[in-house]
Amino acid sequence: MMLYAAGSVHDVSVEAEMLSGLTWYGDLLWFADAGLERIVAVDPHVGRSEAVIGCPGLRRGLATVGGHLVYAAGPDYKLHIVDPASGNLVAETRNPRPGEEITGLEGSRQGLWVGYRDSLDLRSVADFSLINCLGVRGRVSGVTVTDRYVAYSDRPAENIIVVDPAAEQEILPINVHGSPTGLAWDGTRIWYCDNAHSRLRAIDVPGIVRTA
Repeated sequence: MMLYAAGSVHDVSVEAEMLSGLTWYGDLLWFADAGLERIVAVDPHVGRSEAVIGCPGLRRGLATVGGHLVYAAGPDYKLHIVDPASGNLVAETRNPRPGEEITGLEGSRQGLWVGYRDSLDLRSVADFSLINCLGVRGRVSGVTVTDRYVAYSDRPAENIIVVDPAAEQEILPINVHGSPTGLAWDGTRIWYCDNAHSRLRAIDVPGIVRTA
């Protein structure tokens, strides 16, 4: 595969110690900060913070599922489910793979994608049972889903890798600037957390937008 180098088309600087997850909820981009143990909602157009939710024990990942925010917390990486309007903890459930470190989360129509160091699990939202598992060659630091593909960030390599889940094949490695962790898809672009420079960045990715 040829390595594609992507330049940012939009940057949003944020105040954070350790960016560890990213998701869309409504019109706002929400990021997880494991250093300050909080989730912050940002207007991506102007970079203004719109809401802050304290999340004790927050470790990795951030996803939107059924109108709630989900992240991994504590040494066991239990899944915490939060109401974004009130900030209240709605539910807590065990790590689908007890003893393994969750490195990314993303909700989709098919279920909840859970990233581990060397694999991406698709889990049922109802009971977190395994639907599919994709082995990957890189080290997963975040995950998102486009119309057709799954993408994960590989922080040590400074890459984002696009995966075709139907073919179970990595099809496009993208080199990005900084230290990519959490990922989110807005319908046309991939956003990533640049942990090295405390910013959220949007990149164009060739060939992954479905056209009529």
